[in-house]
Amino acid sequence: MNKKVMSLVIILAVAVLGFVGYRNVFGAKQVIVDSSAQGSKISEYAHPESFITPLQLKDLMDNDKDVVVIGALNPKKGDSPISGSFTMWRSAYSAKEGDYPFGGMRNTNEEMEALLSGFGATPDSTIVVYAANSHHDAARLWWQIKLLGHEDVRYLDGGLNAWLGAEYPVGDANPTVEATSYKAPNASNESLATMEDVIAALENGTVIDTRTTDEETGASTKGGAFGPGKIGDSLFIEWKKAVGEDTTLLSLAELKALYGDIEDKDVIAYCQSGVRSAHTYLVLTQALGYENVKNYDGSWIEWSHEYYENGNKELPTLNAEK
Repeated sequence: MNKKVMSLVIILAVAVLGFVGYRNVFGAKQVIVDSSAQGSKISEYAHPESFITPLQLKDLMDNDKDVVVIGALNPKKGDSPISGSFTMWRSAYSAKEGDYPFGGMRNTNEEMEALLSGFGATPDSTIVVYAANSHHDAARLWWQIKLLGHEDVRYLDGGLNAWLGAEYPVGDANPTVEATSYKAPNASNESLATMEDVIAALENGTVIDTRTTDEETGASTKGGAFGPGKIGDSLFIEWKKAVGEDTTLLSLAELKALYGDIEDKDVIAYCQSGVRSAHTYLVLTQALGYENVKNYDGSWIEWSHEYYENGNKELPTLNAEK
């Protein structure tokens, strides 16, 4: 083998190993989940119909033609999606640039209707959402579809990670389907919190900061925000405390121990842009059955814009720049 060929072989080997290493670090990590125990756990939730296991999803996809599976997957991670599912990332279901003076907001109901139409969904479809590793993106998508009033939307517990662990098929995604004319069956903003709602909840309810410790203390600021800080005297419960090491949700008893003190209060969850807080909203309303809960779509991006860019120093804010 001459030197030129040897060099090409070495380069190819390094590239392959680099890709494998990249996937191991950033890609979906395979987790093994006992499907029987997982089903029993979900059956104890207040609304078990809002959740689904990989085994149950596989059965649905094999036997029910009217199931639409959507993965909120970051294309930069290179994950192989669930076979037969559709995939998209945040830009597809976020507001268009220029709709707001800041980023991170959800898109319109009409734009969501167009997306679901492209997937062949109808108001009677079972829609299952999933993500990889950190499953808050699936929860955000779940919340936005529920804002349309769609009845049967389910969150895949453990997401792509548990699907891979069950060794179910991946890779053959985004099928060609006949488009529908999906219309929101009962659109409502009842679960949507505004800045005014948050200000009121600081006085008469509970506001939950679901971000990381560094964000909550003001030690770090994520891109898109206009400065560090937290909303008033908000309660800090990071979103991922509701999930176990295998990325599936905790049991009902464990979730009650985590959130039980706020059961009878009006609650608003927030994060950077309403994604991680959507996961907390899902847990509080569907697993625990709390009724008076909202998700703050604008979250810290909107709040920090008002505080820093608009100079509203009367806005209840802690851990901000002096």
